[in-house]
Amino acid sequence: MKSPGTALLVCLVFAMSPVLQAGEIYGEPEAPLVAEVLGTDIHTVDPEEMKYVILGRLQDRYAAEQGIRVSRADIDAYLEAMHRLAEQDRQRRAERREVLLVELAATSPEDPERKALSSQLESLDQLDASLGAPGDDSAEDRAARQQVAAAFIRQWKVNRALYRQYRGRIIFQQGGPEPLDAWRAFLEEQQGEAAFRILDKSLETEFWHYYVDDSIHSFYPAGSGEEAQVFETPWWLLESSPQAR
Repeated sequence: MKSPGTALLVCLVFAMSPVLQAGEIYGEPEAPLVAEVLGTDIHTVDPEEMKYVILGRLQDRYAAEQGIRVSRADIDAYLEAMHRLAEQDRQRRAERREVLLVELAATSPEDPERKALSSQLESLDQLDASLGAPGDDSAEDRAARQQVAAAFIRQWKVNRALYRQYRGRIIFQQGGPEPLDAWRAFLEEQQGEAAFRILDKSLETEFWHYYVDDSIHSFYPAGSGEEAQVFETPWWLLESSPQAR
């Protein structure tokens, strides 16, 4: 079982991949037929892959029904926020480097702390080298960032729509808040309407585990102001958001 965040990963996979058409076969035909979703037969031996296909197809249809779109302005605002956060991180690293250099200059070659300080400085240098200089990127890099931005924004909008429709508890995720109970209610409804069927019953428990096991999640405090506002304004537009700190 993958760590919490499956719904977000699903979005990223499917937002950057061609949409499957009804009546198609997903996977290798000789692999076991484990599920069906919106007319697509899913052949796989990987339960997580089965989940990706089911969630991706259902989410695509839901987004279309709700009229969810990602505009160029949305993408520009997201990328600007990411650029601002990256610049803040770069400035913090530069300040830390200056501190390390001063501390190194004050130590003797025999000082036991010298090795640790040198190691920290080397790690900072390696990180900066891997990130490259600001603005030092290719057209392909920029296109990839725009594609990932569109996927994150679409996920947030889908999550907001689901929360407004089904309500329930919200969990913390690295990519933003996720309405766990709303997702479960949505999937239960879709299953009840035969939008998807899990034919291999040995995989059904694993499919639902993420949505029913509270122990693997961290929840926003129920009734808190933080919970009330997480789907009012996108987190990347909030200077005080956990992701912006």
